[in-house]
Amino acid sequence: MVLAKRLLRAVCIWVGIGLVTLSAWGWQRISTFWDQLPRALLMPVWLGLAIYGALRDTHTSTSGGKLEIRRHRRFFWQVVLPVLTLWFIYLPFADSHQLGIYAASWIRWAGLIGFTLSMGLRIESIRAQGPQFSMAVAIQEGHKLATHGPYRIVRHPAYLGIIGIILGISWVFANFLVGILMSLFVWIWMETRIIEEEKLLVGEFGDRYNQYRHRTAKLLPFVY
Repeated sequence: MVLAKRLLRAVCIWVGIGLVTLSAWGWQRISTFWDQLPRALLMPVWLGLAIYGALRDTHTSTSGGKLEIRRHRRFFWQVVLPVLTLWFIYLPFADSHQLGIYAASWIRWAGLIGFTLSMGLRIESIRAQGPQFSMAVAIQEGHKLATHGPYRIVRHPAYLGIIGIILGISWVFANFLVGILMSLFVWIWMETRIIEEEKLLVGEFGDRYNQYRHRTAKLLPFVY
C-alpha cells in the first residue's frame, strides 16, 4: 500500500473514532469535552500515532495463512468486537454524565501516558513482524520467527500493547474500575490465543522456538 493510501486510511479511521467518541459524549455538551487536558489530548495524540504507524508501513493483515484456528476469528467478531464497541461508547458517555468516575486527575494522565506507550509498542511490534502480522491465529506463508525489536524482551508485545491501550483509554476517561475489568477480559482472551499460537509456532520452528520461549517473558518483561 503506497504511503498516501496508508495515510488516508489512518486518518479516516481516526475521524471515525473521533466522531463516535464525541457522539457518545453528547454534541449538546461538546464544549465540556475539552475541560480535562488529558482527555482533550487523547485524539491529537491518537492522530499522531496513527500517522506514525502509517509512515512505518504497519498493517494488520486478515490473511488466514495456513493451519488457521478459525474459532479465534469467529470469537473476535461475535464476542470481542461487540464488547469492545460497547466499552468504547460507554466510556465518554459515563464520563460526560459522571457515572463511576474517579475524581483524581492523576488517573487521566496515567491513562494518556499508558495509551501512548502501548500504542507505540503495538506499532513497533507490527513493524517487527512485517507483512506476516495477521489478526488470525495461524502460520503465514514464508513465516519467519521475529526475535528483534520488542520481541527481544517479550514474545507477544502486540498483545501487551492492546491490553495497555484498553487500560489507557479507560483511565483517560477516569473510569478506573471499567479499565481494570476490560483489561482482565482482554488479557484472558489473549491468553487463549497465545496458547494456540505457541503450539503452532513450536510445530513450525521446533527447538528454535522453544529456546526463544525459554529466554523471554510471555507478556510482562522479566515478570510473566
